[in-house]
Amino acid sequence: MSVGLSGNLRDFGIADVFQLIGQQRKTGVLELSRGKRRVQLVFDRGGVVVAFPAAARDGDSDPLGEMMARCGVLTRQRVAEATSARRSSAQAFGRAVVDRGWLDVAQVTCIEDLLTRDTIFEVLRWESGSFDFRAQAVSHDRDPGTLLGAEQILMDGLRMVDEWQSFTAQVPSDEMVFEPVGSFETYRDSAGTVSADQLESARTVHSLVDGRLPARRIVDLSRLGTFDGTRILAELRSAGLVEPVRGQGGLGLRRHARAIRSSAPRLSGGVATSVATAVCVLALLASAVFVRSHQPDATPLRIEPRSLERLREAYATRRLRNAMDAYRLAEGDWPASLDGLVRRGYLGAEALAAPEGRPYYSANRDDGVVLLAPEY
Repeated sequence: MSVGLSGNLRDFGIADVFQLIGQQRKTGVLELSRGKRRVQLVFDRGGVVVAFPAAARDGDSDPLGEMMARCGVLTRQRVAEATSARRSSAQAFGRAVVDRGWLDVAQVTCIEDLLTRDTIFEVLRWESGSFDFRAQAVSHDRDPGTLLGAEQILMDGLRMVDEWQSFTAQVPSDEMVFEPVGSFETYRDSAGTVSADQLESARTVHSLVDGRLPARRIVDLSRLGTFDGTRILAELRSAGLVEPVRGQGGLGLRRHARAIRSSAPRLSGGVATSVATAVCVLALLASAVFVRSHQPDATPLRIEPRSLERLREAYATRRLRNAMDAYRLAEGDWPASLDGLVRRGYLGAEALAAPEGRPYYSANRDDGVVLLAPEY
């Protein structure tokens, strides 16, 4: 295996390939193919650096950018802009995102690790296909000591594959839509020895179940990965906290955006004026805090031309953030969902949808509420 190793997965399974690379501490690139699907895994001395789906065509979006869009950390428009910059300057996608100040290095690394875990979990379930490993030098900025060995990933992955069948009966399809039917506090009180981290993950998934989002979107927005996100959703269903929407036909995001605009209550003139005034004041305060806390150090200010679409997107996002701040100051806590802003009179229903008619979502995390970008 000094040069390379190729074969068929029916004759030489993926577990055998991983084990061989790990035992011999090989450095190089493993490419796996099944039909039109191609996946690449980069190894450094037997440790996995990164794994990702390979683009089928040159015009396809970057796989890391695709994952960022699915997880709600970047809009499709920004993904396209960073992809274009990567192609024109040979710059890595993650670096292009960081240079524009959209995400920091830690956030990019987190999404990259999520992409790696999901990709490996996918290929470990393949029963057919081909593989091709080429020993070659690889370039990356990861600490070699932090890389998980191929054998360790293999053991964890095979355990996950075994457990997968035990809860897919509760979530048989990525397109299944669930609605909340029970209190999370009841689940928390009866959880027993469940760790704080596990409870927080379950709370995140439960907060995203709203009778509109399909299971795949819930898993992506939770940023827990396909295995853990689906497992928790299955556990919530078994515990009676969520159940499939009856007669569901896959409620889409655009359909929901139209529904909330037509059905949400209107604000009276006096209440709307008071809320608008409060939001404007909070906008000034929040903007000042945001600029001080998010402006990169030692980076010169740069004025870039912005399209009308980007300006509208920025305005809509800022409007939602300001309303959430106003809600917290007045109510003493963040809203459980963005719909609460409408019910309590902080926003009109039309503000919950992006300029293109696609709704925003939010998730409560350790550091407060996070506004998730709409799915473009």
